[in-house]
Amino acid sequence: MNRLYSFLCAAGAAAAWPWVALYYAIRARTDGKYGRSRRFRLGLAVPDFTAADPVWIHALSVGETLSAVPLVMELRRRLPAVPLVFSVGTESGYRIATARLSNRVETVFFLPHDFPWAVKKLLHRLSPRAFILVETDLWPNLLLGLKRRGIPSVCVNARLSPKSHKRFRRFRPFAAALYGLMDAVFTQSREDRKRLAALGVSRGRLHVCGNLKFDLALLEAPETDGAALRRRMEIPLERPVWIAGSTHPGEESVLLEAHAALSRELDDPLLILAPRHIQRAAQIIALCRERGLPTGRRSLEETARGRSVFLLDSLGELARFYAAADTAFIGGSLVPFGGHNPLEAAVHGTPCLWGPHLFNFREIESLLLERGCGERVRNAGDIREKCLERLQGPAFRRRTGEACRRAVYDHAGTAGRIVGRLCDGGFFRRRGP
Repeated sequence: MNRLYSFLCAAGAAAAWPWVALYYAIRARTDGKYGRSRRFRLGLAVPDFTAADPVWIHALSVGETLSAVPLVMELRRRLPAVPLVFSVGTESGYRIATARLSNRVETVFFLPHDFPWAVKKLLHRLSPRAFILVETDLWPNLLLGLKRRGIPSVCVNARLSPKSHKRFRRFRPFAAALYGLMDAVFTQSREDRKRLAALGVSRGRLHVCGNLKFDLALLEAPETDGAALRRRMEIPLERPVWIAGSTHPGEESVLLEAHAALSRELDDPLLILAPRHIQRAAQIIALCRERGLPTGRRSLEETARGRSVFLLDSLGELARFYAAADTAFIGGSLVPFGGHNPLEAAVHGTPCLWGPHLFNFREIESLLLERGCGERVRNAGDIREKCLERLQGPAFRRRTGEACRRAVYDHAGTAGRIVGRLCDGGFFRRRGP
């Protein structure tokens, strides 16, 4: 079976490779995308570094890379003499990894597509002592290659949303076999463990260790002084401010409708609007103009003075700006995307609102609802009502701020639990030739 599978993979990859190469060449010439990564993606280049027997960590994109930050820091603390290498699957993930991890790992590189010869070439170059996959990005040839070489592999911070679970159930034997190639899977929650077990993944391989996003939230929180940020942005401390983070198409119109209503009831409220994709800035500014809402832009180094809406069209600043707001709306939740991480706001003591579609963070949602740190909303009317309640004075934030912070602190420590279990199990032992 393995031989037949390997043959079919090799044949399919050989047929696809020229077309994939052509696509990357066209994109590199037309819009510059993949210029840095295409040789790695195609298996034509391998990372350049000198350390031997590294631990290899892989994260698909931005979210997974950020989750990996506390894990890499804990590995560096517990295993100071062991070299680490880090791979990503996207250009945006590469930018975050180089910015956040380049001083803690030997190299950051792009994972090639799962062509058998590319995987073989990479494994020969890296010769890792262990492989850690963060959350997702399962590739059969890579996992088979690790298994054949006797290189232990684990998946950490694993999650499986109800939607993904339904999709995977159609390929249950394949999914079970794929996860079965790894030595262990550390899930974010009991629900994730239950869903993976229902796919046929051995319960002996599944371990609930918590969510690395709690650790990440704590790492990033001390860096921000909300009052100082308000002063730099010319936002008076008494001005009511709410922020909408990582918004998606179809959400801004609802949020702006709610903000227009708030502007008629409150004295000069400010909405900080941070779209998930900053390329949509012009479209969002047009929506603001239609409603007569004066708008400033972070990318133009403007401030919020004299503006009703401040567009945060810059990268990597959203977590800091949550600290400057009185309440936060979590984007990607009014539309069926799955939402974004509400801990980024909660860790600053900023209470949250979100729509009905926060299904990528159900356990975090349940925790924040239980602690009184957040509420669900359905439409512009709900958002207006809840924001009005929270923006009319500092009492609400004082009441809920400590509860929000405590919810994060109480559930941190996942990186330490994962690395501790792996060290105790001999996962990082140097393998013989």
